[in-house]
Amino acid sequence: MAQRWHVVLLSLAAISLWATPGGMSGTGLYSSSDQVTILNRGNFYRTLYNSSNAWLVEFYAAWCGYCIDFAPTWKALANDIKEWKPAVSLAVVNCANPKNADVCRRFEVSKYPTMKFFKAFSKPSSKGKYFDNHGAASNMSSLRHSIIDSLERHGENVWPPACPPLEPISMAEVQNFYASNNVRYLALIVEQENSYLGREVILDMLQYENISVRRVLNSEENLMMKLGVQEIPSCYLYFANNTQRKITVKMPTRASYRYYLQWLPGVTRDAYKLNPVDVTHPTAAHQWRDFNSAKIYMADLESALYYSLNVEVATHQELSGKSLTALSRFIGVLTKYFPGRPFVMKSLQMTNSWLAKVGTTPVSYTDFANVLHNKNGSTRTLFPNKVNWVGCQGSRPQFRGYPCSVWTLFHLLTVQAAKYNRSMAQREEIQTDPQEVLNTLRQYVKHFFGCRECATCFEKMAEKSMDQINSLNEAILWLWSQHNEVNNRLAGAQSEDPRFPKLQWPPSDMCVECHSVVNGAHLWVTDEVLKFLKVHYSPQNMDYSYLEGLQELLKKQNPKERTQQEQQEVGLEEGERDRGIEEAERERRNEQAPVTNEEQRDISIAIQGIRRDASQRRTFIRRRHVRRGEEEDIVDLDLFVNEQYGRQALKENAENRRGSLVNDGVYRLQMHLQSIDDSESLDYAVLQSRLQKRGIGNGHLVAIAEGKRKNWLHLLGMNLSRTDISLCILLYFLSSLCLLSMYLYFKSRFRWRKWKTRFASA
Repeated sequence: MAQRWHVVLLSLAAISLWATPGGMSGTGLYSSSDQVTILNRGNFYRTLYNSSNAWLVEFYAAWCGYCIDFAPTWKALANDIKEWKPAVSLAVVNCANPKNADVCRRFEVSKYPTMKFFKAFSKPSSKGKYFDNHGAASNMSSLRHSIIDSLERHGENVWPPACPPLEPISMAEVQNFYASNNVRYLALIVEQENSYLGREVILDMLQYENISVRRVLNSEENLMMKLGVQEIPSCYLYFANNTQRKITVKMPTRASYRYYLQWLPGVTRDAYKLNPVDVTHPTAAHQWRDFNSAKIYMADLESALYYSLNVEVATHQELSGKSLTALSRFIGVLTKYFPGRPFVMKSLQMTNSWLAKVGTTPVSYTDFANVLHNKNGSTRTLFPNKVNWVGCQGSRPQFRGYPCSVWTLFHLLTVQAAKYNRSMAQREEIQTDPQEVLNTLRQYVKHFFGCRECATCFEKMAEKSMDQINSLNEAILWLWSQHNEVNNRLAGAQSEDPRFPKLQWPPSDMCVECHSVVNGAHLWVTDEVLKFLKVHYSPQNMDYSYLEGLQELLKKQNPKERTQQEQQEVGLEEGERDRGIEEAERERRNEQAPVTNEEQRDISIAIQGIRRDASQRRTFIRRRHVRRGEEEDIVDLDLFVNEQYGRQALKENAENRRGSLVNDGVYRLQMHLQSIDDSESLDYAVLQSRLQKRGIGNGHLVAIAEGKRKNWLHLLGMNLSRTDISLCILLYFLSSLCLLSMYLYFKSRFRWRKWKTRFASA
């Protein structure tokens, strides 16, 4: 009964597919994003014949139920053996497409799916050999073994040139290996004769340089003794100095050995040969920075911020609508979760506050950049001013860099959001939206990420499964899995750095517990992966090497502004010099005017208010006229002196000795203090004439002097409110009553004792 229902369902599926345009036109079950080559009548013959690698071709029909069931297995197989492509590649032909009917008929395909194996350098007369399989019931392990068997039946005359030898190695070959091979490592996998482990790893490492992998059978006793083999299977590294080292992995499986060997120092992908340097556009050589791949470098994170906000966002001359909302949310998430240095965080906080005030009002990128880079001059607020790759540096300038750093930034934000949410839960506060960070990153990539194809792929991944995330831990794992999917898709592409191949991450040497093998297939232990990600992307795992400190950044960012500022001051001083000649002449004439005794006394009293103690040096004030509005501020001389001494102390330790002359667009009165000896006296007539020119009479001077005489009264009420004074008066009154009561009590008691003594004597 169950079999009948299965047949019915397959029939219905076949009818529905045949009824659809896809089934009629033969659009097929595979797409260009799969690791298979889609063949048709136009490219079939030129692709398969005289090819330097072997081909395994699946002939299928899009309406066939068994083909539909088998398609996921074939896609997974193509992805699993993508490193084998120089030796053998997978292809498909949709026989349901009428245009391919003659191809399927010529190769005598009458059942679906049918697979045929074409040897390297096959001739046009070849129709291929039927591939041993079990249809939809086949699994990847059996298919891989069948492919290896087919390769070994090639023969020496038509052996694929890129395919390494798959036969066992002997003792003599090992001893003479480095004499004829220029590689850094020789990996020897010891196994039984019927094992496919060694041959699978050999093909997995096919596209990597500086390493050669060979298999050793347990029947090779001399070689077994030389290596000191104690268990089978096992793997050893054999070096040119005739020494060896055993590779220690959690489980002796294909995935474990492959990860270990691919991450060996100096092992690179052969694609390096396919990326020649463009001599027409030479790039400056950059200094290589040694780094620890197990660390997260703050230099990479700050470089990602610089590039994203100064290069990618800068492509929008005006920020409005959805792009402005995406930017505001991105800055908000950075402010909330990014564990940056204090002056960087202050810059992000200022920018976030400014964007909150702006709201939905369109703004120009120039205004945004001015706030981000602190053009208003707030103290200890700086933003990175260049890229500085460390852990994300590539072997060439065009490799890695920003894509690597932005992925690192994204992972860090998801982990920090989970930790923040945990602390919120402990305080019984409102918890964070599980998709807050991912949705923010999604909108940023959609509106600002420069690689539009990458942005489209990320959007497709988000549409597919992002809405299924229900916790922040799931958000961490979702981003990790999608990153590995991207690495898998781009492995071997022209954009891949051969020194840093796009492998599935983390490797087994960084997290042994993250890997597992079930029925020969590699599986991730997601609980262990989650633990690893939370530790790896934590502030405790950050390295602050190769970073410029606050003082270095200040020296680089301030000189330009300081030069402009000095030019402004020089221009003002030149203008003042011209006006100062006329002013000095007028002041000289005013100094000759007689001064009465009363005015002399008032001025003397006023001057005493601006002098300090006898232990300190007196100062006199030299006024410098500066252009300003119609009204001038009246400067309190006493307060000015106090502030000036404090400012002078700060100036002695500061590198930038000139302050800004402009405050809110209005020039202020500039006053300078010069020290003189106590023996020198002030010219009261000159001071009086200058004050009179500002509209200040002798009465104002006397008022200042009177204020100084009463200054001790202000000290009594300093920082006290009316309530405080009232309480003081009340307490004074109560204490007086208490003292009066005590006085009356003791006085009456003394009288009583005196009266009692007299009465007793009588």
